[in-house]
Amino acid sequence: MGPRTTPADKEKLVQMDLIFREIQTIYDAGTPIFTKDSIRQVGKEWRRFQNGERNDGGNMTTRGVNGVDYEVFVRPPSRRPRRENEVRGGSDSAWAWVIHYYAIEHLTSFMHPDIAIFDLQSAYLPMRIGAIIRVRNENVRDSPLEMQPPAPPEEDLNTYWAMERQWKTSEHYAQLQEVLTNVEIPFPLTKVIAVASGKLVVRSQVNKRRVLHHSLVSDLRSTLVRRGLFLPTASSARPYVQDPAYTQRDKDILRSAEFTVLDDPQAWLELDESSVLVCINAAFPIADIVADICRPALIIWDRKRGPHPYWTVTPRVKAMIENEYVETEFPDHECFGDLVMLIRKAT
Repeated sequence: MGPRTTPADKEKLVQMDLIFREIQTIYDAGTPIFTKDSIRQVGKEWRRFQNGERNDGGNMTTRGVNGVDYEVFVRPPSRRPRRENEVRGGSDSAWAWVIHYYAIEHLTSFMHPDIAIFDLQSAYLPMRIGAIIRVRNENVRDSPLEMQPPAPPEEDLNTYWAMERQWKTSEHYAQLQEVLTNVEIPFPLTKVIAVASGKLVVRSQVNKRRVLHHSLVSDLRSTLVRRGLFLPTASSARPYVQDPAYTQRDKDILRSAEFTVLDDPQAWLELDESSVLVCINAAFPIADIVADICRPALIIWDRKRGPHPYWTVTPRVKAMIENEYVETEFPDHECFGDLVMLIRKAT
């Protein structure tokens, strides 16, 4: 038998159902779930936590999908002994503040069996700040790779360039160049923005898959610049990259490889209708965010945007893709998965 449902639980379930129905009605009326103003507001609050002003947690104010500002308490990570594969200090500290993004499916349903953890005060919030535990690497504790010291910065960068050079000799690269040479983009471009491309260093080593994710971004920009598709004033701009998973070592490599590294949520504030957006295997509802805040000139992302049930294609996203974009096939490669290119239609 499951846990007994108390009268208080039943009352809360009624409240939850009313909230879910209200949010669905708001969404069905065409109200954006994400706006640049609300993203900017959450980013401002995130910086206060990230800068050490609220290491013990604290209140934050953010706007709900119903247009109401809510003050909620952000809890710090639980106090417990440090695990052996956690790191401390700087951007690679044992825990970090991050922004969580929630799709409409998450805001209108509750899949956890314990309704006691459902927070009525946060129910309308599509973005929330939370603390996550960082571990040194994505590998089993005490692996021999775990014990390897970090490579010198120049060695990391040399490894990065070597992997990129090898990719540029591949058949996939030739196919990609053919696609980029022939694609028609009816709008002038100003920037390339990549989100969630993944941290470069995995298991103490520079990871080929993640290098190619970033190499795709820089080569996409340089090819489109050569074709004259960028405005002259923007042709020298570095590509933007943003991923909360980046460590300081990742950021050092990326800056040396001529990227501009952004903190979340700055990429969403930079994104506009003259942008190229690249997103590979994001663990958040990127399509829902894009559908609400702008229409990039060119999008490259996963055909299936994530395995989570909350990341299904909503009617709003479906309408955006079918009515406002032309879909172009993207060359297959084991490091990229099933990507698709979307080009905004000329109006």
